[in-house]
Amino acid sequence: MPFAQMRHPNPARVDDWLCDGKDSYQLDRAFGRRLSEVDNTPVSAARINRDHGRLTVQLVAELGIEQVLDLGCGYPPWPAGHQPHTPLIREVLPQATILHVDIDAVVGTYAHVYRPADDDRCGVLQADIQYMAQVLAHPQVTHRFDPQRPLAVLLHDVLPWIGDDQTVDSALAALRNWLPPCSALSITHATADLEHAPGAKAKLTALWAEEAACAFQPRTREAIGALFGDWPLLDPGLVPTAHWHPDHPFAHTPQTHSGAYAGIALKPAAPTTEEPSCT
Repeated sequence: MPFAQMRHPNPARVDDWLCDGKDSYQLDRAFGRRLSEVDNTPVSAARINRDHGRLTVQLVAELGIEQVLDLGCGYPPWPAGHQPHTPLIREVLPQATILHVDIDAVVGTYAHVYRPADDDRCGVLQADIQYMAQVLAHPQVTHRFDPQRPLAVLLHDVLPWIGDDQTVDSALAALRNWLPPCSALSITHATADLEHAPGAKAKLTALWAEEAACAFQPRTREAIGALFGDWPLLDPGLVPTAHWHPDHPFAHTPQTHSGAYAGIALKPAAPTTEEPSCT
């Protein structure tokens, strides 16, 4: 671990600790406790987001999509105290073509180590999605995916860590333009709309900036909805994360526990009479 990466808490490691994972350090755990002192939702929000990811992969399987671009993949959700096993996406989609992308070199190393050695259809790319056009032009992407078949893109708790709104808007526009028809885009995004007390998310933003030297930018429901462009959202639309999948373990918890919105949209089919519907 390079020393520079140990000077501040790391969002991926803090998230792992909040979900009872094992890939964190003392400074991450101490910072996670500080977050919980400022706002009582980070633990529930992290666990709700992770369960949402598992259920969304199952939905991708039901949609018949067998190409997955996992942007900002983070540490794999291994149960605490257990040895790594087959990654979740591979378990649910055994025949899928998968690419995990993360800016963090250590996250990428973990993804490489835990990827089955004989699984040529699963790749790992260290890249910054702020430069989405460059990511999508990378050989790991262009040589891996079939542009004639739909993809599922997972952007779960990733975009709040990009502080500039224009950068986020431009990155998502490039992604939507690149994706084939009938592709699925799944986003979860932190918001202050659902905070349990006024100013709670602002305090978290300040804490991340001051103690972790990291941008944390919750956005409004309107701003998050705009990230899907004109793509139609699947039911139930853009809702608190725990309330998207009816069988979510936290489906009956108050919306403040999610601290984020979730939405899944499909890119419309090409406007020809021969093109089948995506649903």
